[in-house]
Amino acid sequence: MQLLIVDDEIHAVRGIKAGVEWDKLGFVHVYEAFNIRQAKDILASQPIEVMICDIEMPEGDGFQLLTWVKEHFPETESLFLTCHADFAYAQKAIQLGSMDYMLKPVRFNELEHAVRKAVQKVMKEKEKSKFEQTYEHYYRLWESYQPMVVERFWQDLLQRTILSNKTEIAQRLAKQNIPYDETERYLAVLISIQRWHKPLSLREEKIMEYALRNSLEEVAFIREAGGQLIQVKSGALVAVVKAEAGGTRCSGRVNAELQAYMEACNRYFYCDLCCYVGTPVPIEELPAQYERLAEAEERNVTRTNEILYPHLLRRGGGKLQMPAMGGWGEMIKRGYIAELRADVEHYMEGLKRIEELDALQLRSFYEDFLQLVYHELHCKGLRAHQVLPEKLLSTRLKVITRSVEDLAQWVFAMIEEAGKHLHTPLENNSAAVVSKAKSYISLHLNQDISRNDIAGYVNLNPDYLTRIFKKETGLTISEYVLQERIRTAQEMLSKTGMPITEIAYAVGYNNYSHFSKMFKKATSMNPQEYRKSRQS
Repeated sequence: MQLLIVDDEIHAVRGIKAGVEWDKLGFVHVYEAFNIRQAKDILASQPIEVMICDIEMPEGDGFQLLTWVKEHFPETESLFLTCHADFAYAQKAIQLGSMDYMLKPVRFNELEHAVRKAVQKVMKEKEKSKFEQTYEHYYRLWESYQPMVVERFWQDLLQRTILSNKTEIAQRLAKQNIPYDETERYLAVLISIQRWHKPLSLREEKIMEYALRNSLEEVAFIREAGGQLIQVKSGALVAVVKAEAGGTRCSGRVNAELQAYMEACNRYFYCDLCCYVGTPVPIEELPAQYERLAEAEERNVTRTNEILYPHLLRRGGGKLQMPAMGGWGEMIKRGYIAELRADVEHYMEGLKRIEELDALQLRSFYEDFLQLVYHELHCKGLRAHQVLPEKLLSTRLKVITRSVEDLAQWVFAMIEEAGKHLHTPLENNSAAVVSKAKSYISLHLNQDISRNDIAGYVNLNPDYLTRIFKKETGLTISEYVLQERIRTAQEMLSKTGMPITEIAYAVGYNNYSHFSKMFKKATSMNPQEYRKSRQS
């Protein structure tokens, strides 16, 4: 990566250049420019990832330069470093797309932190661009792909749409003109996607699955045997090859080529896989062979990026032991997040060593942990759907319990989110909560305000909010709302000439008679009398 520093003060440029170890941030070259013209020349001739720029310079200002950069080199991230402590300048900088606005003199550790954020964004965008190029390439190939009759035959066979006997299979093959030798034996390999490294839409996922399929066709032992690839479900392919090309005599080759394929998928297609290899069988036994592989795939929640031979796997005697979750709840409440993460990580590592562990057992853990978090939130008067991110709550159970690693990631995310709201006792923040509730009431005084509306705004249970509001103010929420309406009406009656009906509407009363009645009850005067007494 390359950095450009733009400032008309030579000493400022040299100071910035010398004050930070730019090579540790990944920069191989740091360029200097002392006016707009020089900066444009460098940007036009060199790929600049990050630019640090002053505002006032000869031949134009930093805003003009940033506008030009965004038009011609939008991938360059920019930061302003200036003497102008002016909000309007900072606002304009942000509007133009500057990542930060810093004032001179700047501490070098602060500058380094700001540039590091810019570098992270640049790297993220480059990774995104790389993925988009891969996706676009395989999208074009996928568009031209059409399902084939041969693949349909194998799908019907594996899913038992065709009867599993030699006569029925031979008749179907002859009818569809598919070459077949009844003496041949076949090897089935199930390739299952365990997770994507990036969030994908359904359409993107289908395109990337096609990319995986396209690459699998190039695996030598499959290609040489004229192997058939069958899409058995979303995220899972079965390769069927003649045993002579991939049987027990060549198991070492099969293992090496599948391992290379998985490593390529990790690197280029942003996913983790597992491959399940069967044994050579006659064609009529392939459905049963596939079902054994599918069962092994369903059962596997501990192994990732491995080649597994289900017929060689031995079931262990380990069972899932639930942790002492009460202690975990206390750790969340007390803010011991790092310690809790370490404890959970240790527990999850133990799970990976249980060979008999399956998705059903992970589901039991998931349900207990979710109940723990909900219980702790409820005890604090918090509602889970308001304080926890929607994405975290809506993740499908099957995705979470797909593997120990997936479950661990979900648990860590829950700990972080729940910890933000649980580790500081709400009693210590009750004044801030009540202040926030009062602000909401003030802003919505002309509307029909309900207790649930206010509770929703401050993310608290309505009953709990009522208790702390009464404790802080000595008033119930409805008493406070009435008090604020009367106080606001008094101020408007004494300081303005607004019609009393409009004042009633302004403080939330659609019925003038009701407003007058409540006002008199609170002040012992009706609105006309109050205005007359104050304005006289």
